Amino acid sequence: MVTLAERPASGPDHIKTFVRYSDRTADGGYIEANGKYSFGMEDHPASVRNARIVDAAFDTHGFSLVKHSTDVDFTSKEDFERRYYPEVVRLVKDITGARDAVAFMGILRGGETDLGGGPALSAHVDFNAAAVRDWAARLRPDWGDLSGKRLMNVNVWRGTKPVENSPLAVCDARSVEKSDFMLVRFGKTDVPITPETPGGFNMAYNPRHAWHYYPDMQPDEALVFRLFDTADPEWHMSGHTAIVDPTSRPGAPKRESFEVRTIAIFD
Repeated sequence: MVTLAERPASGPDHIKTFVRYSDRTADGGYIEANGKYSFGMEDHPASVRNARIVDAAFDTHGFSLVKHSTDVDFTSKEDFERRYYPEVVRLVKDITGARDAVAFMGILRGGETDLGGGPALSAHVDFNAAAVRDWAARLRPDWGDLSGKRLMNVNVWRGTKPVENSPLAVCDARSVEKSDFMLVRFGKTDVPITPETPGGFNMAYNPRHAWHYYPDMQPDEALVFRLFDTADPEWHMSGHTAIVDPTSRPGAPKRESFEVRTIAIFD
């Protein structure tokens, strides 16, 4: 049973900051590394709402904050793959009602040494349909023929310590349009791109976007958000990005977080 986080609301109603979007040349471009792209970026002013005072739900908004304690050592790949991945699979199955799920690509990010390149200031969605199906076929061949099967990419993100700066912002899935998402590839390449090319999506600016964040996230909380769903032709996905929090305490430790991707399969 999933328990929603019920920590008393903290922080302001909203913060004034910016969201870093990609320009339109991103469509068909590539990402070499965090912060190294073949295209330009655009910073747009944004009022990011405190999600702790919003009745946000995974099914409607595309994201939810849940109570989820763990004693996993996130610095140990062996430990988080052996113990945390099964925890995350159970969580995603409970939230989505999926028949099964697989967890993969866990990454420890940030901290004083900027692990994983540090917080990613770029509004994006991790994978397109082709990439989701490729990962599922590779990781779970026992799922058999995936054609016609509903697959959903879901991320689970948490601070490994209290998050005092660079929080993760998530976009209300109801506020996005299909044309906001531009297909990008991973790694430098000159190979022509098609809609069936595995890759991810970077987001273009749209003034309708409704961004939210959870101030003062604690290590016993996990932010679960929906990305590509093969059953949704309109692409109501929750884009995400790190943001600069102007209310952060001066000198606060750099944010350290752990994220893991999952793919859920439905009957």
